[in-house]
Amino acid sequence: MDVRSIGRTIDELARLTGAPAPLVEEIRDLFVRHGIALEADALPYVEILEETFTRVVLLERDGSAARDALARSEENSRRFADACQELYGQLQSMEDFLSSAVRLSSPEAARRRRLARQRAAARRVAAKKERPFFVILTPSEPE
Repeated sequence: MDVRSIGRTIDELARLTGAPAPLVEEIRDLFVRHGIALEADALPYVEILEETFTRVVLLERDGSAARDALARSEENSRRFADACQELYGQLQSMEDFLSSAVRLSSPEAARRRRLARQRAAARRVAAKKERPFFVILTPSEPE
């Protein structure tokens, strides 16, 4: 039977999981502080060591995903704020334009509407006259 030491088991789990060096040292120090030699048999501690290293990897992965999500959220918030500022500026410009525009007298406004309708009607008539007639030729089938 191959007896593995606690120190060797910690090193293997650290290598397999990619755990950071400070964590590995902290786990080693935990055993030493409690008077457990790192050369002792790891069998009674294997399950808890595996769980510890596995959880560290999961926490690191989840933390990384959370940081990425937060960065995306901040970027989206910044873009939204920029879009709101732009829309607000456009609304202010429209309000300024509408408040400063000189109101046309009723007869003048009616005359302009009439001229606009006449121009639109003239464009429709011109468009009807200028439409080309297309014939789409298709190849005939051989007999």
